[in-house]
Amino acid sequence: MRRLWRSVLDALIPYDAGPPLESLADELGRPDLVRLSANENPLGPSPRAVAAVVREAARIHLYPDGGSTALRDALARRLGVRADQVVLGNGADELIALVAAAAFEPGDEVIVPEPSFEPYTIGATLAGARVVPSPLAGYDTDLDDVRRKVTDRTTPATTIIPGPALLAFLEALGADSPLVVLDEAYCDFCDDPDYPDGVGLLARHPRLIVLRTFSKIAGLAGLRVGYAVASTETIDRLDRVRAPYNVNRLGQVAALAALDDHEHLERTRRLVIEERAFLSVELTKRGYRFPRSHANFLLVAVPDPAALRARLLKAGILVRDGASLGFPGHLRFSVGLRETNEKLLSLL
Repeated sequence: MRRLWRSVLDALIPYDAGPPLESLADELGRPDLVRLSANENPLGPSPRAVAAVVREAARIHLYPDGGSTALRDALARRLGVRADQVVLGNGADELIALVAAAAFEPGDEVIVPEPSFEPYTIGATLAGARVVPSPLAGYDTDLDDVRRKVTDRTTPATTIIPGPALLAFLEALGADSPLVVLDEAYCDFCDDPDYPDGVGLLARHPRLIVLRTFSKIAGLAGLRVGYAVASTETIDRLDRVRAPYNVNRLGQVAALAALDDHEHLERTRRLVIEERAFLSVELTKRGYRFPRSHANFLLVAVPDPAALRARLLKAGILVRDGASLGFPGHLRFSVGLRETNEKLLSLL
């Protein structure tokens, strides 16, 4: 029989985003359902971003700027880099796929911490590369293990790590380093003084690729806008495999407006940091164990995740089962507004 589909697809498990919030709320009869399972911004989008979308709505019959020029230029000014060191994507997910399409030959190796964000493994597998898992040391990336597994066919992808450890890792890779992908989707919520600014490392480490997004701090998850910052050579290669109109017109104007709304960005950051600390203290009082969070969510060990998740859902709070993320025996929930967080604590 004729083969229609690539055999590599048999090894892939599609990402499960769960049912739409609206349909789940209708099904449960809970119009007050709060989704704490997707790490969304509890304050919503910037009012300036909403206004920009409204103004632009009458122009959606026109193709967007294929290079996201205004947004790219604004990001470059904000970050202190050249505009040709920035590329925009349909969320960071697309940028991960672009790295795979541009960099990986069949048989190449990609070291990915395990568990990690699923698109890293999916992108590498589709490109024909071999994924080399690096098990976490507890909840942390084991950079020593990653370094030991680097060969001349390797590209590492990694997760949050302290500045000194990251610098030592990059220096150890040497001048002929493979590409290193540093995912900074949650960097705006990190208040650890040891946390490095990935963009600031690019001048010394040109084979670093820094990924960021407007989905979290800016509250634009529904518009899918992410960006990569890297060397001009890297951005040129990513542009060669990027679709010409990959970021839609509404996403571009909303992200540009959100970038200038410093008040909303700071209000979101302050809320997340304060409520994360509140939840951490209260959960610790109740005997729960969890790693220190640098993001807008907590990953908490619980005795019966399925039963507890079902009870929370019945009460109007949707959280994520840690087993689907590679952490059985855990629940992951986003930091919400104080009212929501207090309700969550009372149910726990």
